[in-house]
Amino acid sequence: MDLEEIKNTILDRRTKGIPGSVKPFPLKELKNKKWNILNEDMPMPLMVLKQINYIHNLKTFSNYLEKHHLEIAPHGKTTMAPQIYADQIKYGAWGITAGAINQIQVMFDFGINKVLLANQLLGKSHLETIASYINQNKNFSFYCFVDSIDQFLNMKKYLSNHTLINPINLLPEIGAENGRTGIRKKEDFLTLVNEIGNDQSKNFKFAGISSYEGIAAVAMKGSNVVHDFCSKIENIINDIPSNFYSNLDELLITAGGSTHFDIVGERFSKIKLNVPIKVLLRSGCYITHDHGPYLDALETAKDDVNRHWDQSLQPALEIWSYVQSIPEKNLAFLTMGKRDAPYDAGLPKPIKRFRPGEGFIDVGHAEIFSTNDQHAFVRLPDNHEWKIGDMICSGISHPCTAFDKWKFIPVVDDDYNVVDGILTYF
Repeated sequence: MDLEEIKNTILDRRTKGIPGSVKPFPLKELKNKKWNILNEDMPMPLMVLKQINYIHNLKTFSNYLEKHHLEIAPHGKTTMAPQIYADQIKYGAWGITAGAINQIQVMFDFGINKVLLANQLLGKSHLETIASYINQNKNFSFYCFVDSIDQFLNMKKYLSNHTLINPINLLPEIGAENGRTGIRKKEDFLTLVNEIGNDQSKNFKFAGISSYEGIAAVAMKGSNVVHDFCSKIENIINDIPSNFYSNLDELLITAGGSTHFDIVGERFSKIKLNVPIKVLLRSGCYITHDHGPYLDALETAKDDVNRHWDQSLQPALEIWSYVQSIPEKNLAFLTMGKRDAPYDAGLPKPIKRFRPGEGFIDVGHAEIFSTNDQHAFVRLPDNHEWKIGDMICSGISHPCTAFDKWKFIPVVDDDYNVVDGILTYF
């Protein structure tokens, strides 16, 4: 990957998180500024990436995959940060997963040579984009979901005048009842596989099977239902006629979000066919974890007799803001809101309090119970000691809707010195 463009990107007062009093400078010079969050060197609110926790998560997940003979194409939509993609690949990622065509455009531009679109691909502009990428770079491998003959025919129509130097690798998708996309019935799945296998254009190749267990219809009902869904997938896989994959070097089976990946990995790695199987997870949120649903899900997994996850990931994202107003005895407001922090899967949680000139002070029992665009509403106990100007560090819930609020994210060490910066491309 070529990250020079990112390193040379100019940061200035128009960049959220950069002080308005500094002259423009390239990102690669950020560490020379010697800024420190606790010294109030940067404006707030400010989301930071804690370097030590970030590296811990990279190493922990990499070791887990190696131990269990699994692969990962981490979901790039979580961060849309090529610098993070480079680290994930450094720690063994097979490729990067995308959720939409604009994400693929960013990935291709920064040199990701193996992209999996965990979504349906169709439409003239989209197909022409993928065709151009394949024919521009012989090393570019592209995989995508397909869940109907109608979608496949749409793809064929828009590639009818194209000859690809490498085929699009198709991964027919198995879906859950009342879930998201994906084929519901085994016979429909096998019919689609047959249709792909009979295609004469050589623009397409049946490459494996895809699914997603992390949908509300499955994951929210607990690990037993995830196991049942895996059984459905295994049943379909075992009924695929061997002639459909006998010419493959390997059959790719991909699922595994950020909450039940361990079940998927364990189950699918035990499937036996007369072709090598690559089990490919797509977890994205492991990279920073959180203080909300992912923390709860993986802590719960340790006590679940149906699961064998025994590792610990560390929350790596924090949002810092000031206490700006205490207009009532038990009500405070922070200088952050929906523009700065995720709110779709739980609100931020105050975890630290720092008072300039004094140091860290007990945050006490405080709850963010609502947010506006630029304000967070905090409920305080009667005996609170919060003051205007205190700096509050909050843990976030759901990384996928945290990164998209920040073009620039400082990387900090344990003392909150700014040692690097991440740029996002949403």
